[in-house]
Amino acid sequence: MNITLRVLSLLFAFFLFTQTNANAQNDNRSFFSVTAGYSLPVGELAREKLNDPFAGLTGAGYYGQVSYDFRIARWFGLKISGSLNKNTTKPEPIIDIANRRVEEIKGLINETTSHSWQTDVSRWKFNAAMIGPAIFLNFNRVQIEGHVQGGLVQVTSPTVDMTGTFQSGKNTILVHLSPASTKDFGVGAGLSLRIPLAGALYFHMSGDFLATEAQLKDVAVNVKLDTYEVGIPINEKRFVGVANIGAGLGISF
Repeated sequence: MNITLRVLSLLFAFFLFTQTNANAQNDNRSFFSVTAGYSLPVGELAREKLNDPFAGLTGAGYYGQVSYDFRIARWFGLKISGSLNKNTTKPEPIIDIANRRVEEIKGLINETTSHSWQTDVSRWKFNAAMIGPAIFLNFNRVQIEGHVQGGLVQVTSPTVDMTGTFQSGKNTILVHLSPASTKDFGVGAGLSLRIPLAGALYFHMSGDFLATEAQLKDVAVNVKLDTYEVGIPINEKRFVGVANIGAGLGISF
């Protein structure tokens, strides 16, 4: 019961705060925000797919974003933003493909024991520079902003190095995935919530979806065991993206 009363008191205090000086922030036309938070992959990099080394290879991560909004009218304007994403790499899809190649080669070198892996991976990178229209809904001093954008997206795949050892101790497996980078047109959409703190300073929460169709050329998974080496080339286009949610601070002027 005490917790409920405290929550209600905080909500009431927040309501009073947003009612004070109701028109102060709405008169400003520019909003500059810095945001950081949690990132999840979407598209073909996020879901597993048979015989695709990149499918399911990307995990959660973090991002940072800088944005500038300019109101042309009270409810309409433009949004410019730049974001940097770094997402973890899950080596399981590469391990699955490597395991199949190792089973094909084992009989050729008279290896009968099982093997285990040690992995070393870097992060995926998904960076974007976007511009597009935005709409603004003002509730006293609190503002909700929604936008759609287009722009340049750069996707950089990770480096994956794996070393496999057999229980016999006789043979070593080396697996390598080289990094690659591509730039292409991308799209984005999202929402943000701005709550004034003091003067021109405001608390900023945002959620964004960014996506592109990326083609990472001249990439291959190389599996080497004894004198045998197999390369699995990767040259397909993929729909890839990230969903970001975070918080930060901004100023209006």
